[in-house]
Formats: sequence, structure tokens, C-alpha cells
Amino acid sequence: MNQTFTLLKKGRMVAAFMLLPYLLYGQGILTRTVSVNVRQQPVSEVLRLMSEQGHFYFSYNSSLVPSDSLVTLQATKPVKQVLDLLFKNKFQYKEKGEYLIILPAPKERVVYVSGRVIDLETNQPVDYASVYVRQQLVSTLSADDGSFRLRLRDKTFPLSLTVSKVGYGDTTLVLKEQLPDSLAIGISTRAIELDPMVVRYSDGASTWLGRRLLSRRQRLQGRNISSFFVALPYQTSLVPGLGTHGRMSAQVVNKFSLNMLGGYTAGVNGLEIAGGFNITKKDVRYLQIAGALNIVSGHVRGVQIAGLLNHVLDSVQGVQVSGVANIAKQDLRGAQLSGAFNRAASTLHGVQVSSGFNLLRGQGQGLQLSAGLNHAGGIFRGLQLTAGINRVAQDMHGAQVTALANLSKTNLHGLQLGVFNYAKNLQGVQIGIINRADSSSGYSIGLFNFIKKNSASSLSLFATEVIPYNLAWKMGTPRFYSYLFVGAAPGPAARAYTVGFGVGKEWRLARRLDLLTELSQQNIYLGTWQDLPTMYRVQPSLSYKLGKQVRVFAGPAWSLFQLNATTEGTLGYKKLPLTTYPGFNLGPQLSSWLGWQAGLSWRYGRMI
Repeated sequence: MNQTFTLLKKGRMVAAFMLLPYLLYGQGILTRTVSVNVRQQPVSEVLRLMSEQGHFYFSYNSSLVPSDSLVTLQATKPVKQVLDLLFKNKFQYKEKGEYLIILPAPKERVVYVSGRVIDLETNQPVDYASVYVRQQLVSTLSADDGSFRLRLRDKTFPLSLTVSKVGYGDTTLVLKEQLPDSLAIGISTRAIELDPMVVRYSDGASTWLGRRLLSRRQRLQGRNISSFFVALPYQTSLVPGLGTHGRMSAQVVNKFSLNMLGGYTAGVNGLEIAGGFNITKKDVRYLQIAGALNIVSGHVRGVQIAGLLNHVLDSVQGVQVSGVANIAKQDLRGAQLSGAFNRAASTLHGVQVSSGFNLLRGQGQGLQLSAGLNHAGGIFRGLQLTAGINRVAQDMHGAQVTALANLSKTNLHGLQLGVFNYAKNLQGVQIGIINRADSSSGYSIGLFNFIKKNSASSLSLFATEVIPYNLAWKMGTPRFYSYLFVGAAPGPAARAYTVGFGVGKEWRLARRLDLLTELSQQNIYLGTWQDLPTMYRVQPSLSYKLGKQVRVFAGPAWSLFQLNATTEGTLGYKKLPLTTYPGFNLGPQLSSWLGWQAGLSWRYGRMI
């Protein structure tokens, strides 16, 4: 009985041994159990041991598997688990007959890294800190509790994770092998040194329009990440944050940028086009076009074209063209062309053309052309031309031409031509209906010339051989003055009334004696308003100073009289031309004679 049982037991063992290869063949390679116990052995040796035990063969690319690397491993597990321990889950495996092929692991479609940002000094969470990976241009902001979850494009190591926030130093972590379940990243506050001589202009995202076109999270991230920028060939976006570079678009300088509705980029080094708006964090070079708005925080070197507004927070060297307004917060070297409003907040070297207003805060050299107002806050050298008002707050070197008013608040070296002209210190020429200057060493030519200092303004009573009673109002300077006068010759038989305009100049002969040279034109009423005769007079006279303000003057006068129609037959009015003074006729309606003038004047203008 015992002998029979022993024989049966041995028979079973022999049968199992004979069937083992067939059982192994039917079992998947990855599920076969192998036992490995090695210390500081090459990977190739471990693979050989597993191959022998599992009765299969490995197939792999020698450049993929580090076969010469030394490893220490002790495990009795299925082939798949032993390989995962050996290669740390870096590969995938495929069975093909008696071969096990080692392949690269598939890239995960969605990979996240999460954690918290804390203040190292207070151990409190830090909200709205920017967490980003520079290589992949992906970013996020920490929540109120400091937590973040960042979606990665791929899991390629080493991975540099950077945290930035205004007032804190940038902190970078390098992940070399695998992503931890959660990270705790501590950041330290940083003292910010301000240079009192340097002022950094506001970011375009912080302007009134920028705050309405960009979300708060986009503006915060733009301020947090201030030292990292990258240049790439192109980008496209639908709206800020939804495009080729995602939330990191404000850190990328592009050669070509296309924004369907709007975009927020770091800069342009080529061409940027938007259907709605472009907001640029740094500089723009060459060409920027928008259907509505261009807002640039840095410099512009090139051309900006916008349907509504071009707004540059730094300087412009080139051309701005807009349907409504152009603004340059610093120097403008070039041209601004707009439908309503141009403004340069510092200096101008070029041209401002607008159908509304041109404003210049600092000094300027060039042309301001508008329909409403030209204003320069500093010294201006060039031409201001408008239908409204030209104004220079400091010295004006050039010409102001307008249909309304010219204002020069300090010195005028040049020309003012308009209805009303004002200069604090006139060292040029004013031509207008009303001219005003606080002091003058130039010429004011107009109907009314008001000079506060160095004035020849006076009222004069005088008589001539034609009209015995005349009153003149002289306005201007001794160098050049103009005057308005009226006169009357009463009486029953030789009445005449006159009104006229003249200009003159004083020549100093002695302390109390001056020579006056005057030229006038007057119309004379002789009983009819139709075809009023005209008389031109040249009147040199000597003026003697009786007192501080009173003078007497007298001298000859040469008159040129033009008849527009015969004056004979007008009862009770004087007959002209005069025949009692020496003279001669120049034609049937033109005659001349030599007459006189004499009078008394009161100089009310203050002399210096």
C-alpha cells in the first residue's frame, strides 16, 4: 500500500516537471513570477536573470535602457512589478511571442503639480502669487489659502518651478525625477530700493482702459512676473489669456502677433494686428495695428495705427495714426495724426496734426496744426497753426497763425498773426485786430495795440488845414505805433467829418525833443455816404515834452486826396480838394497839396 502511494506521488512530480514549459508558455510574460537578489550589478545582468527564470527574451534599444548602470534589487514578484522597481516606472512593455519589448512610457495627456505657497517669515499662506514653469510657458495664481494647481504640457524632467510675487524674491524649485503629491514652497520678502532720480511709468494694464479689458488675475500676474521674458516667432489669441501662450502671453515678445478680439503680450518686434485691441507690457518695434486700441507700456519705434486710440506710456519714435486720439507720455519724435486729440507729455520733435486739439506738456520743435487748440507747456520752436487758439507757456521762437487768438506767456521771438495776439515780452511782430504785450521791443500792427511797458500810448487833440478839431488815440511803442482818430469841421457853410487810421514812429532827437513820422488814411463825410472821398497824409512833426506826460507837436503834412465822385453841389459842406494851399493835380480825381498839423498830447502809457 505504501509502495503504491510513493509511486503515484513520484509520477505526479515527473508529470508536473514535464508540463512546466507548456504552463509557462500559456501564462503572460508580465505575470510570470521571478526572483531577483542582486547587489551592485549591471542592469543587463538583472535582465538576463529574469529572462532565464521566466523563459523569455528581452528586446530593447540600447540607447533607451541604461544597461551598464549598477543597481541593487531584491524582489520576488511578477515580471511587470520587478521591471517597474528596476526602471522606476519610466517604460512600458509589450509582449510579442517569447519576446518582451521595452518601450518609452507614453506621455500623459494631463499632468498637474499642486501645492501651497507660504511666507517663510510668518508661515502664513501667500495669495495671488504666480507659479509658473518657464520651459513650458504655463502658469497659475495661488488661491486665498496659498494653494495652487498647475497644469503642465508634459512631464519632462528636470522641471523648474518658479514662484513670483510683488514684494517677494523669486523662488525656483528644480524637480529632477518625479512630481510629488503636494509641494510646500516658502518665499521670502524682499526690500525694494527706489531710486529717487528714476520714475517708472504706469503699466498699460493699470490704465483705465487696461483695467476694463484685462481681468484682475491677468493684471496681477503681469505685475508679479517682472523679470522673465522670452522671444518667440509668433502668437495668436482670441482674447487675452486664450491663445498660443495662454496666461503667459504677457511674458512673450513676438515677431508676429495676431489677436482676433484682443491680446496682451510682452512686446512686438515685427508686426502685431488686432481686430479690437493690443495691450503691450514692454516695447513695440515696427508696426502695430488695431481696430480700436493700442496700449503700450514701453517705447514705440515704428508705426501705430488704431481706429480709436494709441496710448504709449513711454516715448514714441515714429508715427501714431488714430481716428480719435494719440497719447505719448514721454518724448515724441515723429508725427501724431488724429481725428480729435494729440498729446505728448514731455518733448516734441516733429508734427502734431489734429482736427481738434494738440497738447504738448514740455518743449517742442516742429509743427502743431489743429482746428481747435495748440498748446505747448515749454519752449516751442516752429509753427503753430489753428483756427482757434495757439498757446505757448514759455518762449515762442517761430510763428503763431490763427483765425482767433495767439498767446505767448513769456517771450515771443517771431510772428503772431490773428484776431487777438498776446505776448508777455514781444521781441517780434504782432499782426491782428487787437495786440497786447506787457513789454515790447518789437512791432504791434493792428487796430488796437495795448503795451503795458515801454509804451507810446497817448490821447491827442490836434488841428489840420482840412479838419480843425481832431481826437487821436495812439497805441504801441515809440518804435512803432498805430492810432485811430476822428475829426469834425463844424459851421453852417463848411462842415466835414472824418474818421481814419494811421501808423507812426518816434525818433529821439534830444532829451525833450522827438521827431514823429506818421502815415494815415481817412475817409471824409461831405454830405453823402455814397462814394466817400479818401485822403492819405504823410505827417512829420516835432514833439516837445512840456512835462512828464504832456507834449506839444506841430509840423507840415502832405495830403493826397482821391475823389470817388464830384462833391460840388453839397450845400453846407466843405469843398475838397483845397485850392488855398500849394499843390498839384495828378488826374481828374486825384490831387495833392502841402498843409499842416499841430496839437497837444497826453502820454498815459508808462515808459521804461
